[in-house]
Amino acid sequence: MSESVTSGGSVEVIVARQQIVDASGAAVGFELLYRSSDSPDRAGSKTSGDLMTVSVLLGALTFGVDELVGDKLLFCNVDRGALTGVTPLTLPPARTVIEIRETVELDEELLAGVRDRKQEGYTIAVDGFAGRAGAEPLVELADLVKVDLLTTDRDQARALAESCRQRGIRVVAERCETPEDVAWAVEAGFELFQGYGVQHPEIVRGTTIAPSAVAQVRLATELLEQDLSFDSIENILRGEPGLVVQVLNLASAGAAHGLRRQVSSLREALVLMGTVRLRQWAALTILGRHGRVDGDSLLTGLVRARMCELLGQQRGFDRAQAFTAGLLSALDIVLGVDLEEVESQLELDAELAAAAFHGGNPLGELVREVVEYQRAVDEGRPPTVQLAGADMVSAMSFCWAMTYVGALTQSRTLASA
Repeated sequence: MSESVTSGGSVEVIVARQQIVDASGAAVGFELLYRSSDSPDRAGSKTSGDLMTVSVLLGALTFGVDELVGDKLLFCNVDRGALTGVTPLTLPPARTVIEIRETVELDEELLAGVRDRKQEGYTIAVDGFAGRAGAEPLVELADLVKVDLLTTDRDQARALAESCRQRGIRVVAERCETPEDVAWAVEAGFELFQGYGVQHPEIVRGTTIAPSAVAQVRLATELLEQDLSFDSIENILRGEPGLVVQVLNLASAGAAHGLRRQVSSLREALVLMGTVRLRQWAALTILGRHGRVDGDSLLTGLVRARMCELLGQQRGFDRAQAFTAGLLSALDIVLGVDLEEVESQLELDAELAAAAFHGGNPLGELVREVVEYQRAVDEGRPPTVQLAGADMVSAMSFCWAMTYVGALTQSRTLASA
């Protein structure tokens, strides 16, 4: 995974993925691969340590698991911290295979962490441990064992596959470089297959907006409080569209069974996530790198969301839903991508989606009116819609939004000092 800041201030996120198939050639999952910024053409070039784990987790949050792997499994290399609980895992357990590489130190603390992850519902794959002295306790916990055909003698590979099958462990032939390697692995009794002989890694690109340093610090402070306040969290997130996208994705992803569920507002997303997952997510956000945000675009999006909230309250709409609809409708400006792409990444309540992206209901009509009002003001012409109290509400919304944009500007100044 890599990131780059685009000219519009949004962050382009790049993830490489490689297919894993069964003996019939049907895809069962995708492994996320990483590319170093100085070696973009070498598939599988991996970062190391905590940064690798945080990058893949944040990347999945940015894209959404469905966009990354569809309805297949997500195979994800993790480090020691993710296994022992130091770095929280927030990907849906029923959809995620966590891979343990031979570089991870094997001891009782690690084994206890692996047992905990299995209890949570994650599938465990071990890579490079089979046949290694002292690795038996870890292999006993494995659901999958991966065998590297490039570094393992063929007779040994066949013996490992047979040993795993007898113990009810599925065995994966990785680095099948040619179709002939795949054919040999099928004959040798392997069940799953990965490598250039199956598929070359493919790139998935997405665009997101990175959170400001100020928001990260405020989130950290708030989430460390014993009595967590959803009101305070929501107020922080209101000024951070990128964080809102992550929260909506997480909340809609469901819990242990990986089922999708529809979300109608930011507040509902916070409640659905619960305090534990919120704290885990904030930890990942703070650990992750953040880029730059264009202040003018952010201001436009926040003013629109606040106007929808205040005017929506006058018309009897739920304030939280009106704010969320207004903010989502502006993500093409804030993120610099088509709203169709944004909509495809989020599992939203049908009414909220219609209001934010299609204007197909009364709340959507209000959003359209606010959009038209903003455009008219920007173009210096009279609005074509009659929006009672719009001028006063716009001024109030501008003052409110400037507190967030000002904080963002301040954090940039501090960061560059």
